[in-house]
Amino acid sequence: MDIDKIVIIFSGYNNRAIVSFIRTLEKNKITYAIVAKNNDDPMFWTSYKNNIILTRKNQSLDLELFEKVFHLARVKFSVTQYIIAPSTEALNRFLLNERIALEAMNAIVPLPEMETYLSVSDKKAFSDMCRNNNIFVPAEYDSISDAKFPFVAKPRKYFTKDGSVFTPFLIFDYEQKISFLKECDPDSFYFQEYVEGRSIYLLYYFHRNGNIEKFSQENIIQQPDGGSIVAAISSDFHNNKESINYEKLFNLIGFVGLVMVELKVSDNRNYMIEANPRFWGPSQLFVDADFNLFEYFLHDYGCINGVPMYQHPVDAKYFWFGGALDTFKKSKTLSFHVGCEKDFLMSIDTWLECDIYKRIDSIGVFKEEIR
Repeated sequence: MDIDKIVIIFSGYNNRAIVSFIRTLEKNKITYAIVAKNNDDPMFWTSYKNNIILTRKNQSLDLELFEKVFHLARVKFSVTQYIIAPSTEALNRFLLNERIALEAMNAIVPLPEMETYLSVSDKKAFSDMCRNNNIFVPAEYDSISDAKFPFVAKPRKYFTKDGSVFTPFLIFDYEQKISFLKECDPDSFYFQEYVEGRSIYLLYYFHRNGNIEKFSQENIIQQPDGGSIVAAISSDFHNNKESINYEKLFNLIGFVGLVMVELKVSDNRNYMIEANPRFWGPSQLFVDADFNLFEYFLHDYGCINGVPMYQHPVDAKYFWFGGALDTFKKSKTLSFHVGCEKDFLMSIDTWLECDIYKRIDSIGVFKEEIR
């Protein structure tokens, strides 16, 4: 890595992905600094706490905060250029909005152009783009009154009209529909059929020189209501011809960077559910599978000298015991894409062997999650 560069990480959100990313930085001896969310940030419970250079007083993002972070990094590490890890949606949108000002401070914003990014990140825009390019998406209803149970209410854009941020709502019955209408303005949402089936993540890194790296995972267990992935395994789905459709689409719009596409496989069709052009939670899976997409990202921005040469990913598993435990504590039920709860509980010891946090560098997080 160029000695004048540093990777800046805003933690406190998407922490599982951030831990996986930091493990990659440590492996490659890349200089980095962490900006903690608050005094309760899980990074304080890891081996990486000494890399925290600032703890935020509030959660707002502004240029004054970045000026302070850059100053602290410059003084502590003698660096002059700052690569900001694109770890969360809110952060990425701020970076894109303030790109010119940040670049004037010698920061690198490792994201595509704003229009390209929004065309992927905004759920309605990407769904329409896929449909127009002959990629299957779930059937849409003209309005919520036309929607048949079960269905999904998805925000058209990241921010609704009043500036709120919502994740999709899975609506299975009339009571859930009424609850949704009490909480949300339906005009800010669109409505799709709910698709049952295998759950697949297609994972990509699109280099700025046009090269494409790809991997995939099959999701086994998920938190309820479309929550976070609890268990997954590596897959070869990215070798399926279906992947070519997305590679062509992302090249068509000039996309560069990391992106995850969620699919549901049902009735011999692959339905696009959503795409996330940022870090994603189960990233430890591709790290453990020895096909580290983070290293391609880091090489693309001059942090790693040689291009990573990964030929044959190894079989790997991903598990987040804290996510399962949190679901049980709330008296809720995990969603099983493969298998059932009984089988999972009987084999939980094998899953724990690959837990994201039950490792020497993050055992403090594991301890806090099982309290």
